Amino acid sequence: MPNRSLTSITRWRRVSLPLVFAGLFCCCENRSEDSPGEPLPQSDVRDRLLLASAKVALPPPGVSQTDLPDPESAGAELVQQFCRTCHDLPTPLIHSATDWPRVVRRMWLRMDGLVGEHEVSIPASAERVVILRYLIDNALKVSGAALPPGPNRAFFAASCGRCHDLPDPRQYDYEAWVAVIQRMVERLESMLGETLTQSENAMVLEYLETILEEPR
Repeated sequence: MPNRSLTSITRWRRVSLPLVFAGLFCCCENRSEDSPGEPLPQSDVRDRLLLASAKVALPPPGVSQTDLPDPESAGAELVQQFCRTCHDLPTPLIHSATDWPRVVRRMWLRMDGLVGEHEVSIPASAERVVILRYLIDNALKVSGAALPPGPNRAFFAASCGRCHDLPDPRQYDYEAWVAVIQRMVERLESMLGETLTQSENAMVLEYLETILEEPR
């Protein structure tokens, strides 16, 4: 059985380190906009590093509050209020319930670091509890070791497991999966500069279609 901690570290290095370096690159590129030869204040450097490193791992566009689960709930309204301060609206389905606490902690640390001149709205402690509970309750459902057998199962697991826990194939119908896979392909390209070919995309959808046609 693989060591889960080592697996998590390896995944973190594979996904996060390129994002950090990309953030540093973006920051250096933007420096040319300032007066040449003038060193930036240390606080300005920190802010630019923070914003640049965050920018390369943002949620994909196209999600509105009406697309969120239970959109009229307090959790959905708080996600809309605070998360859109810095980036596009995230859907709870982009992370599993075990991943969301780590993700939101990272976001809150970033937000707390932007207090002041950036005028970022910061959720209170009670609001953070509501946000986290909403995200966990509506998170991506994962299959774990129970991923159903089917054609291209190994490819599905390898493709989807690159960035997050394996999703439960039965959490969507086939039409919804087509849209979800397209969104994930766009996210893969924006974050890692990689994509799925048409044949690879068809392999993933063939697996999902087969699973959804089988009785539970």
